[in-house]
Amino acid sequence: MKVRFDRIARIQAAMREQHWIAIVVVNHDDYRYLFGTDRAQPRAIIPFQGPPELVAFTGEEPELRAALVEGEVRVFGSVGGQINDVVGRLRDLAAEAPAEWATGGRFKVGFQMWFATPAFLIDMFRQVNPKVEVVSSDPVMDPLRTVKEPTEVALLTEAQRIAGLGMDRARALLRPGVTAQEIATEATYAMMKAGAEGTSTPIYVNFGVETCMLHGRLSPKPLERGDLVLIDLTPTVEGYCANLARTFVLGEPDARQAELIAAYREIVAAVRAKMLPGVTTAQLDAAAHEVCVAHGFGDYQVYGIGHGIGLRFEEPPASTIIPPHKNLPLVEGMAVTIGHTILAIPGFGGARFEDVYRVGSAGPEILADYPIDPIVTAR
Repeated sequence: MKVRFDRIARIQAAMREQHWIAIVVVNHDDYRYLFGTDRAQPRAIIPFQGPPELVAFTGEEPELRAALVEGEVRVFGSVGGQINDVVGRLRDLAAEAPAEWATGGRFKVGFQMWFATPAFLIDMFRQVNPKVEVVSSDPVMDPLRTVKEPTEVALLTEAQRIAGLGMDRARALLRPGVTAQEIATEATYAMMKAGAEGTSTPIYVNFGVETCMLHGRLSPKPLERGDLVLIDLTPTVEGYCANLARTFVLGEPDARQAELIAAYREIVAAVRAKMLPGVTTAQLDAAAHEVCVAHGFGDYQVYGIGHGIGLRFEEPPASTIIPPHKNLPLVEGMAVTIGHTILAIPGFGGARFEDVYRVGSAGPEILADYPIDPIVTAR
């Protein structure tokens, strides 16, 4: 465990500006960001002032006390005891905070509100803390986590490199009769053997018409000659996420497949050329749309060509999830995917070539280049 007191200090300064008394950490990514490690059930309190406080059970106490030189470890023998003590601690923080911070007699406490936040915990927290207003921690956490430090970029790059090894293995398996399950299994093994902790999303291996799915699955039918193949790999390294997607054709593509692939290659090039600080996802989508229209695919574009990435698979801007994010400007130092959405023709198939870039003042810097080589000779 390496406690990032520098990050915690910046968070506390932002909390005081927002008049919050605490952030309660229940998500793996925030826990990793602040404490340099992960736990099966990450729990911590970041008070508006003073050292952080880890929430743990009795068996974890020796390890955490040895690691946390500054700060408090609140130890419990039962879930009920944990809830009771956290409630008491928040009452103490409310008593310490300036009275004018309260709105209608309630003080604000931040939680991350994202896919991995356990909804039952938020509901339980509200029930046992009626004098606390639960708010999204995004206004405090997102500005701090947006720009990636060099060590973070290095981990993202390593994750992308490992994704490339998984894609190499997946491509080598493409032949008539192979199943998506076989490809996913072998790609996962290759990535785990190379150092991945796991994957941040399910692995998508889609064949034929299923390549038009935005969020795919493991296609049930074996691969056939002439099929489109879409593979999306998301290994993680020390919590940092990769995102590498490639589209292949088993054999020579027909005219429509070739046009679809050519269009998506042009989309990537057009979007990369405009990917600069201050540009929004909406503007990147507009550049992609021009290419789609030129190829006759204007009606088949799925908007949201990029999203932020880091300790979460999708970080701001994430316009396919939160539409207003399409107007968030890119910031130098952000890590962003390009190629997130599929150019999808219902009943036919789709294409996607996705990579991760660092936003730079001179243009995007790809973290780990991987070839776009879509034609696989049928064996």
